[in-house]
Amino acid sequence: MSGQPIRPAPGTADDEGESRLSFPEGQLRSRTARGGVLNAVFLGGTQGLVLLQGLIVTVLLGPSDIGLYGIVTVTAMSIVELRRVGIDEGFVQQNAANQEQEFEAAFTLELAVGLVAALLIAVSAPIIALVYGQPELLPLCLAVAYLPVAFALQAPQWIFFRRMEYLRLRLLQAAIPAVTFAVTVPLAASGVGVWALVIGPLAGNLVGIAAAVAVSPYRLRLRRDKAAWRRYLNFSSPIFLTSLGLLVMAQGQIALVGIPEGLAWAGFMTVALMLTRYADRADQIVATTIYPAICAIPGRTAAMVELFEKSNRLTLVWTVPFCASLVLFANDLVDYILGSEWQRAVPLIVGLAIATAVQQLGYNWFSFFRAAGEAKPQAIETWTLVAVFLLLGVPGFLIFGVWGFVVGRVAASCAMVAVRRLFMGQLLPGARLAPLAAGAGIPVLLAALPIVVIRVLVGADRTALWAVGELVLWCALLAALFLRRERALWSELRGYLANPEKLAA
Repeated sequence: MSGQPIRPAPGTADDEGESRLSFPEGQLRSRTARGGVLNAVFLGGTQGLVLLQGLIVTVLLGPSDIGLYGIVTVTAMSIVELRRVGIDEGFVQQNAANQEQEFEAAFTLELAVGLVAALLIAVSAPIIALVYGQPELLPLCLAVAYLPVAFALQAPQWIFFRRMEYLRLRLLQAAIPAVTFAVTVPLAASGVGVWALVIGPLAGNLVGIAAAVAVSPYRLRLRRDKAAWRRYLNFSSPIFLTSLGLLVMAQGQIALVGIPEGLAWAGFMTVALMLTRYADRADQIVATTIYPAICAIPGRTAAMVELFEKSNRLTLVWTVPFCASLVLFANDLVDYILGSEWQRAVPLIVGLAIATAVQQLGYNWFSFFRAAGEAKPQAIETWTLVAVFLLLGVPGFLIFGVWGFVVGRVAASCAMVAVRRLFMGQLLPGARLAPLAAGAGIPVLLAALPIVVIRVLVGADRTALWAVGELVLWCALLAALFLRRERALWSELRGYLANPEKLAA
């Protein structure tokens, strides 16, 4: 591998002996397991709240308003992601002697990048309005330009992330979606329209900033430190390329259907993206949990391979069944919850669910590379996804319509995983993706078989109550099959939670 860590990390201690963790290293494994459960509870709850909010406002606002907001949010959040160049991860990885000064230098750089990103959103606003021919997009885009700066001002969360103090971290993060939901839904119900989706997040982020500043161990001071900035930027440049690729992908998918077909189709794509993005929530929970732990055990290949395989077995228990649920029940979701006006979104939901299930295989591999200071492989993987999508997905949609898009999008995910497998052999020799895929795929196929047979026998005369019955049966079968297949993993996890003192890292 070509890159070098931004700072050597031979152990869990900082340069002058200060521990990066607030507990003995011998508790690392049990603390990581407990942190995963805590993160799952908090993030599962908050993301469930966000999903509920999304479904409610989808029903209240309709395809055109959701299409407007989809264009705005994809533009704004793509630039927000573009500005997420890994400064937070670099801060978690480093072992500087003076952590307060290191935080100040990292925060200064993050704020500068946030200001540039805010300016980019403002500059892009008239362009987006012109491209889509929708004047309403101009004020909406300008109204969300504050987001990159708001996220930078929540930088104190990094400190608790680095220390693996997950309870404090998640309490800070949970305040934002809770306030957003409490403001957004009543506004949408009262007829404010698409602006409810702007005002609600503004309120949530203001509360998040106030809470982060109030509990921060360090003040939000600016510090000029060119050496530190160089280290962060060297680490961050490949992450910027990764974010740029994801921006192209996000904008490309919305623009591909929204420009030629209109706002309604942009709304269909927005809903499909909104639903399928929850497939990676388990991966994000685990990836954010284990990253500080990976940084604390550099060079211990066997431990990292074990952590990779077990963490992915755990996350695929959510990811693959969730995506399969969207494939099996997308029509029911539209018929009995969203309404018939969303029927044309079904192929997009199904296609993106399949593509997402494929690309979540081994999802957290990049955490291991970033912990080693090597961010280039993920950039290569991301641009492989983009290239195959542009080569197959775009012409597929233009020639064959929505199913042409689906085939191209799934092919892009397959190419992405192929590149991932090539790089994994360099850092995680012995880690295998095929057993992970089989471990998640076989129970899902076995659980789906009775559902398919029932539908063939019953035919098209299915009521909402019948659909609920199928969903209950599906969930029960999945639970039984995964509990049986992964019983050793569940037993081990229970041991970490119940008897942490007997588990040496």
